[in-house]
Amino acid sequence: MYRITYWLLYGHYCYSLALGTLRFRYDFNSNKVHITPFITYYSAVMNVLALTTLPWTYYTAVCTLLRNERVGRLLLYVFIAAKTLRLLAVALVIVYNWQRRRDILKFIRDINHLRYVYFSRFPVPFEWQRRFEVKIIKNIISGVLVDALRLITVLGVNKNQMNVPFIISNVLFSLISNILYLNMSHYYFALRTITLFGNVLNRQFADIIKAAKSVTHLRDQQLCRKQFKARCLTLSRELDELALVHIQLQSLALRINDILKWQGVGVLLNMFILNISLIHTIYSVLWVGEFTISQYGWVSVLMGVYYLVYTVDMVDFLITTLEHVGVFHKTSALLELHTNLPQMDKEFERSVESFQLQLSINEYHLSLLGLFNFNSECVFSMFASVVVNSILIIQFDYQYFQ
Repeated sequence: MYRITYWLLYGHYCYSLALGTLRFRYDFNSNKVHITPFITYYSAVMNVLALTTLPWTYYTAVCTLLRNERVGRLLLYVFIAAKTLRLLAVALVIVYNWQRRRDILKFIRDINHLRYVYFSRFPVPFEWQRRFEVKIIKNIISGVLVDALRLITVLGVNKNQMNVPFIISNVLFSLISNILYLNMSHYYFALRTITLFGNVLNRQFADIIKAAKSVTHLRDQQLCRKQFKARCLTLSRELDELALVHIQLQSLALRINDILKWQGVGVLLNMFILNISLIHTIYSVLWVGEFTISQYGWVSVLMGVYYLVYTVDMVDFLITTLEHVGVFHKTSALLELHTNLPQMDKEFERSVESFQLQLSINEYHLSLLGLFNFNSECVFSMFASVVVNSILIIQFDYQYFQ
């Protein structure tokens, strides 16, 4: 691990502890998690404070926004809707995560155990490790940038209505809304880890298929029959172990998705309304003349940077979510390569058939509350819905608010 990755993760961990998002202590040296009474009580107090200050921060921010006469009324309503959804998602995260805190703890212990028992035996390619750490670094830095730029932009746009309660409420809103960001960052880290382990599994499986292909020429040689059987038996054992680890890794992916399912719904809804807000803001800049540099100066530039960083971070999050689903589907595609091989030893064939049955019975899908599967078609439909609703809001704005 690069030193910058270590310190960024450590800072992210300390910030999560400070906001009460984590209910346990993580030892970076031994990679073990512990529950301590102090952290439990501290996180409980911080969660209660966050929930009790939500109404005041929301009321103060909304009242100040409504007094802003330089921004279109409909755009203000869109901003208020985004703020409302975000705070509701934060409240849901706080309550639900407190109920599932022991499940999160067990997930971390189980994935670390799987790493020690199996994945520590196989070196991760340098390119994979570097890509993994770069993604983690980008996620942490983009989260900090988005939060800081959002706070500065809100204060800059409403500088004429700025007062002490408004500043305090927005700073508190920024800190409280970070609870949602931190939880989804933890989810992002988990998906990245699962994807990395899944790629290692697929590489090992591909090596087994290649090894099986290389020993087929020994089958018809009388002097090499024993060597052929011994090699097939070894490959069979490796495949059985890989199948066991595969189902355990898939179970971990299902568990973390189940633990954070409501947070995921909250993030998608928040993403939906923020994207509508983004499109409407672009319309306001280009056609209405709001948020221009001549009107807001440097705040307009920061707003553009904020939306750019947010969009890149959002796309990366969606790609990561789809990528972790694809890594399990890739195993089935690799297994189809075995159909092109000649008949192998019965032990190896038995292991292959068992693995095929396991994959067909336990086909991996990311389901959102059991309503629909999250896949590329779902992402496309979501963005299509964003565009359609944005057009409707722009038409409504042009007809009734211009």
